Amino acid sequence: MTIMKPLFLPQQLRFLNALHARKELSSGQLHHLQSMKKGADGEIRWTTLLNELPDDIPILYDLNLEINQTVFQIDALCILQNKMVIFEIKNYRGNYSIVDNQWFSPTKKEMKDPLLQIKRNETLIHQFLKKHQLPIPFDYHLIFVHPEFVLYGATPNQNVIFPGQIPAFLDTFKNQTISPTGLHTKVIDTLLTNHKSKLTMLVKPEYDYEELAKGVFCNGCCGRMMRISKKSFKCTHCSQIIVLKKVVLEMIKQYKLLFPQRKIKKSTIYDWCGKEISGDSILRVLQQNYTEKGKSRGVYYE
Repeated sequence: MTIMKPLFLPQQLRFLNALHARKELSSGQLHHLQSMKKGADGEIRWTTLLNELPDDIPILYDLNLEINQTVFQIDALCILQNKMVIFEIKNYRGNYSIVDNQWFSPTKKEMKDPLLQIKRNETLIHQFLKKHQLPIPFDYHLIFVHPEFVLYGATPNQNVIFPGQIPAFLDTFKNQTISPTGLHTKVIDTLLTNHKSKLTMLVKPEYDYEELAKGVFCNGCCGRMMRISKKSFKCTHCSQIIVLKKVVLEMIKQYKLLFPQRKIKKSTIYDWCGKEISGDSILRVLQQNYTEKGKSRGVYYE
């Protein structure tokens, strides 16, 4: 496959991850974080599966589009010779059920029917393609990616793909070839041009620098990391090993995400890392990856 737009973790998820590593979140914030992680894990799982497609098939992930002042999201799509195939990804786990057209979670709680979202998006996509004069048909599939998902009471629907059906479903794409045309180029350019990279503003709880824990934290699981050699750290929770340079860069990114208005200085990052990384190592990473601004004691990096 040819990835025209890669998948990035949502900024809100990255923000809450960075905050969660250094501060206890409220139950509501923690629930929101876990929900976002679950969705992101499902999309990552789907990108791994799509890696098996032929190299010449264009793939775009995580598109935010707008038509008639209505914003809609596309988790992933691929472009074949004569059509687009669009995927809505759900990472549900456990025993779900449908009773009288109403969906219920494993805890028997009523929930939104994800097929209604598909129907809504289908209408919006039709309008979007018409507005931009893109005469390309599309299929829209709801994909349940978690292997432990079960849905009782479902009626057959060719647009719904269950975990056990995914291998056979993807096999139908593996012999596909594509000869790029002007329409293909126009479709990709239009999608990328109209993608809204900043769909929503960050929702930020109150916090200040002094109350946040200082140290080196895993960017994946938020666990505390410990130095295991001169040039590497290991997460005490998930056991991930990261080289020193990448650790410093990740800590800087976390700092910038939580305190976007503050300047990046060697002394600031030294304190942010709990003084567990030397000032010389931090300075080296800053000089190699950022632009030096200011003079003397006022030096900072952008």
